[in-house]
Order: sequence, then structure tokens, then C-alpha cells
Amino acid sequence: MSASTEDIEEWSPQGPVTELSAEHCWKLLNTTTLGRLGVSIDNQPEIFPVNYTADGASIIFRTAHGTKLRDLLINNTVVLEVDAQIENGAWSVTVKGAAAIIGPDAPPGSDADEFLPRWIPTEEFVYVRITPTEIRGRKFEHELRLIIHPA
Repeated sequence: MSASTEDIEEWSPQGPVTELSAEHCWKLLNTTTLGRLGVSIDNQPEIFPVNYTADGASIIFRTAHGTKLRDLLINNTVVLEVDAQIENGAWSVTVKGAAAIIGPDAPPGSDADEFLPRWIPTEEFVYVRITPTEIRGRKFEHELRLIIHPA
């Protein structure tokens, strides 16, 4: 899995940007549970909102039978994008990896069944695990930092 081991401050025309370490990305992923799952079928992109839980090594989400699950069976290479507004800025994390269907039961030891909302009443949910091959995150500041140099 590719990611830096420490945060790296950079500059962009939009203002200060910090490239986040993998550890920082996982911490941010644990602060929210709503992301966007990107898949590609026949070279056509599709995106779906999903509620997820992160355990520091993988992402788990629950879905029902339908388009999303069918797409994952055709091409299991996915990307999950999560972002949030924060005081004076925003952050964004993308997780690229392979999706694998776990089955109708939450994985043992996970909090998926407890924390994932049941949006649509359905008889059977299917749990899916994303095993990352890459995790990347950035934090963006909306205002310039004032740097004071000692006299």
C-alpha cells in the first residue's frame, strides 16, 4: 500500500495543502461513516454513496443486491472517496483497492452491523470488504497562515 509515513506540507495556487500520512488518513476515515464508492464497468464510471466502517487495515460496507453488487462482481477494483469540511479548511481521503464480498453476516470482530445504518428495508444485506492497495489524503487550508520570522 502506498502512502507516506508522515504528513508533508506543500503549497498550491489555492493555498496550503498537507499530504497526509497513511496513519493520519485512517484516523480521518474513523471520524465519519459516509463515502462515495467508485467503480468502472465497461470503461464507464459509476459512483454510489455508501456507509462504511474502517478498521485501520480495510474498509467494510453493507449493500443490498442490485447494481452496485453486480458491478463489483464484474470488476472488483474500486475507489472510496471520503471528505469533510473542517474549521478553516477541508480534508479528502481516497482508498483504492480490491472489493471482496464477505457474505450476509458482519465479519467477526467488526462493528459493521452496529454502526452501519439500514437505509432500505431489505431481507438480505451483503457485506463487502475493500482491501487497500493505496491510501492517499490531503488537508486543504482556506486561509493563508501568517508566518512570523524572529527579529
